[in-house]
Amino acid sequence: MHLHRCQRFIQPFSTPTRLSSSSSSLNWRTQIKQSSLVSQISSILLQRHSWDLLLRNLNLSLKITPSLFFQILRKIQSNPEISLNFFNWVRTHLGFEPDLKSQCHVIRIALQSSISQPVKPILESLVQTHPASVVAESMIRVCEGKDSQSGTLSLVLECYSCKGFFKEGLEVFRRMRIHGVTPSLRACNALFDALQRENEIGLAWCFYGAVVRVGVAPNQLTWSLVAQIHCKNGKFERLVGFLDMGVYNSMIYSLVIDGYSKNGDFGAAFDRLNEMCERKINPSFGTYSSILDGACRYKDSEAIERIMGMMKCHLSENNLIIQKLSDLGKTYAAEMFFKRACNEKIGLRDGTYGSMLRALSKEGRIDEAIQIYWVIMERGIMVDNSCYYGFVNLLCKKERSEVYELLRDIIGRGYCPAATELSTYITLQCRKRRWREAEGLLNLILDTGSLPDSLCCGSLVKHYCSSRQIDKAITLHEKIEKLKGSLDVTAYNILLDGLWKEGKSEEAVRVFDYMKGINMVSSASFVSMISGLCRIKQLRRAMKIHDEMLKMGLKPDKASYKRLISGFK
Repeated sequence: MHLHRCQRFIQPFSTPTRLSSSSSSLNWRTQIKQSSLVSQISSILLQRHSWDLLLRNLNLSLKITPSLFFQILRKIQSNPEISLNFFNWVRTHLGFEPDLKSQCHVIRIALQSSISQPVKPILESLVQTHPASVVAESMIRVCEGKDSQSGTLSLVLECYSCKGFFKEGLEVFRRMRIHGVTPSLRACNALFDALQRENEIGLAWCFYGAVVRVGVAPNQLTWSLVAQIHCKNGKFERLVGFLDMGVYNSMIYSLVIDGYSKNGDFGAAFDRLNEMCERKINPSFGTYSSILDGACRYKDSEAIERIMGMMKCHLSENNLIIQKLSDLGKTYAAEMFFKRACNEKIGLRDGTYGSMLRALSKEGRIDEAIQIYWVIMERGIMVDNSCYYGFVNLLCKKERSEVYELLRDIIGRGYCPAATELSTYITLQCRKRRWREAEGLLNLILDTGSLPDSLCCGSLVKHYCSSRQIDKAITLHEKIEKLKGSLDVTAYNILLDGLWKEGKSEEAVRVFDYMKGINMVSSASFVSMISGLCRIKQLRRAMKIHDEMLKMGLKPDKASYKRLISGFK
């Protein structure tokens, strides 16, 4: 009896020990096998030229794991070229996708041997699929020493910046500062440029200050970017200050000359142009065209003649020169060549008209843009649809009598640009109670198969319901439904109430079913439906909707609910 009790006491403690021992033995054997496989594969990769065929015979697709792959990479890291080839081989031949740790490792060993080009696709994939903080921390862990961390993370920072992902770039820079890693000047310039291109001026200045504090010295490109930001801020005098400080490069000179030309100070513009030439800095076509554009704008014939004489080597046939000037936003100069070609009956390509329309629209020159548009229409000129986008955007921002007819004409001809600006314009017409204009444009857009935003559609539905034009509201919703669009919840509730008021019960049920299908219902939607069905004595249908309401957790407040259920009596 005593022995039996002892066995019962000992048994629970002895069993896990045996299991643990068995498990350790199994793990130990697995580790030995894995270590042996790592050594075998590493030896084949480093010692055999025909490693491809030998590895195929090992049936690795069933054996390779992220852990095993990383161990192999560490074993062969002394040969970056083979490491990269093996990395690509497992993806292509085994369908194996290395984890983040392995991808960062192969990038690091390739960069240490100055093999940057082949790993760029790997890095570009990483920045698209992982948060910036995760990529940065993973890179820091796989790098050995500050120099390795600086080179690798600088490439990551540059990659984000070149793609315009400035927020992610700032996150990488923040992580570098936390770990005491200094970015390269090239990477800093790339992020600085991304910030100024996105007009993030405040962030750009903060970043510039942080870069200086970590000890990265600016170069000519940095000064050029600083000059561009000053230019965007309208700090023209600071641009001139750069030249006075002895910071000379073509970008700063071009910005200064452009500033003088826009102000009509052609004497100063020509002085700086001559200074450029004396310093052996070659003016670009853009630099010359700044003076020409300004001279055309101010109708300074002397300046026009002088700069045209200096530009002879840059001038080519009319189509090319007009398109180049248009692309640079030098619309006054482009307009001079355009009018000259028209007056001299010189034929211009269709694309040239499109370039003019796009450039004039971008510069906000609405009268000239409208003139070009009618020329295009009257002559049956075919231009790319994208040329109309900027024109429509410009029209939508202007309060002019002819805008409505122009928009109708553009859309009626089948050119329906992005609906965002048009939606904003229609909503504005609704606010001003210009219902005819709003209705006409909205129907035209819907008929082309484009879908404006829910706000402008909802504004018209609310108007139809309040003015007892319920049939128009139904027709409009049917068009929206065909395009798989929707109204906002408030507009839907007003529509439901309007349908019940006009006795359109079946239409109300159909609209409500559509609302549920697109998850656009609220407590008020259910109240409207239940109340309406109770009034026409469809109590069973009302009760079913009531149960749905409770199931979805959309029960109204106590007082409203009490009134609602009183309809079932």
